[in-house]
Amino acid sequence: MYLTKTIFEENLNTRFWLLDEHSQLNAMNLVELTSGHSSPGQEQFSLRFRGDREKVFPQRIYAMKHDSIGEFELFLVPIACDDRGTFYEAVFNRFVEVTAHPEPVHQERNAEQV
Repeated sequence: MYLTKTIFEENLNTRFWLLDEHSQLNAMNLVELTSGHSSPGQEQFSLRFRGDREKVFPQRIYAMKHDSIGEFELFLVPIACDDRGTFYEAVFNRFVEVTAHPEPVHQERNAEQV
C-alpha cells in the first residue's frame, strides 16, 4: 500500500493500532500531521502519534492497522512523554513521480487552409 499525506490527513485524530512483539494490539491516536518542504519531485511530511504513557515502544518498524486504511508498516520513533501519553513520530521524505505535461500539438497548415 502506498501511503500518502492525503490518506493521513483524512484520518487525523483517529485511532490506529500498533501490533507489538507479543502480537498485542496497542491503541495509538494520530494527533498531528506536519508538512515539510515538499517540491514537485519530493514529498516531506511527518506524523505524530500518542500512545499509552506506561508502555514505551522502542524505535523500529511496526505493523499498524486502521479501520479505513487497513494494514501497513511504519518506522516509529519515541520522541516525548507527558501526562497524557508517549509520543511517536514517523517521517516521510521520499521522491515522487512527476507527471509530465504533454507537449502541445501544433498542427501544420497546408496551402489550402491559408
